[in-house]
Amino acid sequence: MTFEEAVVLPLAISTASAGLYDPAILNLPLPYPTGCDDATGKTILIWGGASSVGAITIQLAAASGATVITTASPANHDFVRSLGASRAFDYRSASVIEDIVGVLKTTPCYGVFDAIGGDASFNATSTILNKLREYLPVATVIATDKVTDKYKPKYVVAFSIIQEPTKHIGEWIWSNYIPKALANGSFKAKPDASVVGHGLESIQRALDVHKKGVSAKKIVVTL
Repeated sequence: MTFEEAVVLPLAISTASAGLYDPAILNLPLPYPTGCDDATGKTILIWGGASSVGAITIQLAAASGATVITTASPANHDFVRSLGASRAFDYRSASVIEDIVGVLKTTPCYGVFDAIGGDASFNATSTILNKLREYLPVATVIATDKVTDKYKPKYVVAFSIIQEPTKHIGEWIWSNYIPKALANGSFKAKPDASVVGHGLESIQRALDVHKKGVSAKKIVVTL
């Protein structure tokens, strides 16, 4: 694995793990490097599956035995399915809210991981949850104060899994799961890195590219 490929992983893995495995948030079972023999029978919605955090979250959740449904543009549906998503919905579709609500009403659910954040995803995920009969937990990569009785997102940060009381999550993921899963090919460094330049002088260009919006790739500057 090249450095350019590897740089996709650290922040996204820790962020995804903080939301997925914290007992106070989504509380999925920890993944095993050899995969999950038995599905848990529960579904998770990952909003923004083609983002860097979303792609990692799909892989981890699937390795934990969850049934993953996610959102992405149609061009990236095959990509998110290749990572372990069972269904993909077009987040731009006029019916996406009702389509996802229809699925979540028929299955036990861990909750929602919002891998995008911002007003558009806050509005979409809160609308979905407000239409459900039960309260479901939400992890989000950007903090928000837009809460309702059924929408109370918890902001997740990568470093939380190296601190108590969730230090055991970081130890399991980084010492046990990731090295073995990368070695046996069950976990992949996705999305692919997109190198936009070399050196500190390329940082602004990278930020400009990212600001325009990217999906199914990670913007990288080599040093």
